[in-house]
Amino acid sequence: MKKVLFATTALVATAGVASAEVAVTGWAEMGLFGGDNAMGMGIETQFFTDIDVLFRMSGETDNGLTFGAGVDLDENGAFTVNDDGGAFVFLSGNFGTVTMGDTDGALDWALQEANYGNAGSIADDETAHAGYLGSYGDGAYDGQILRYDNTFGDFGVALSVEMDDTGMMDTGFALGFRYGMDLGGADVGFGVGYQFIDVANYLPGNLSSIAIPAQDFDGEYDIFGISASVASNGFSANIEYTDFASDTAGEEEASHVSLGLGYTTGAITVSANYGIWDYSSKFAADSGDITGFGLAAAYDLGGGASIHAAYGVSDYSDIANAPAAFDDLETWSLGVALSF
Repeated sequence: MKKVLFATTALVATAGVASAEVAVTGWAEMGLFGGDNAMGMGIETQFFTDIDVLFRMSGETDNGLTFGAGVDLDENGAFTVNDDGGAFVFLSGNFGTVTMGDTDGALDWALQEANYGNAGSIADDETAHAGYLGSYGDGAYDGQILRYDNTFGDFGVALSVEMDDTGMMDTGFALGFRYGMDLGGADVGFGVGYQFIDVANYLPGNLSSIAIPAQDFDGEYDIFGISASVASNGFSANIEYTDFASDTAGEEEASHVSLGLGYTTGAITVSANYGIWDYSSKFAADSGDITGFGLAAAYDLGGGASIHAAYGVSDYSDIANAPAAFDDLETWSLGVALSF
């Protein structure tokens, strides 16, 4: 496959040297692969993504001495053809956009999660609590997602697929729709979607398998979600509802509701979110409500630097079998974030 140069940039500086240059180049590939491996065993047909980024740095001192260094991200072990490695590849045109790799499935693409207007933090405490749901059914397989999306004015539609590399589970897929409009100066958005997953030993979102031991999702699940959001004059708010319904009688099921709020004035941003799971197990002692709350604040220092503080708490106390330590799980962080 032809390797395509997708980014080249040069930065020139004069800080104690006559000249310095940083060049970034790379290539990307996406598709499908299968067949047999070197041991004669069949390879399950699955998505293929490969990406390489090369950084090259060079300089020259005032007296003509040259120096340089380089890094090849393809050699760091993060990228393999059947694992997105945090990378994605896309093609876009009048037909819409096709994206493969580390990207949102159609349901996640359509819905607005509770971090709307989020101030952010250095350790993600405000979105790491048990009540937060951000990826819905994405990542139930290997995390490599193929999504097609297109927009028609204020209306958008997306379809996505996530494949099981083992061949043991049915392929997951999702369909999402979203609509946005300007209502008297307020940006209003709506999203709705459906996702199918076939899983084993799976728990959605940030739920802990320790707090609800052995009561994870197994089998085929239908996920339905809907969200609404509004932003105006520095304020933002959203509400989201998701239902995980098992196709097998007696299996674990759950529904989730979350609310997010945010406000920005000048250099200050504050945000909060709350989520609650109604978790239903085949065993009464493993059923009940699971809640979480997150709070974040940030102060923009300018120039790409900002101060962040965050707090998150999870509560499994309504689950009789959950360890007592999970009645009040708290995390917090405080620090500086730098953007270049």
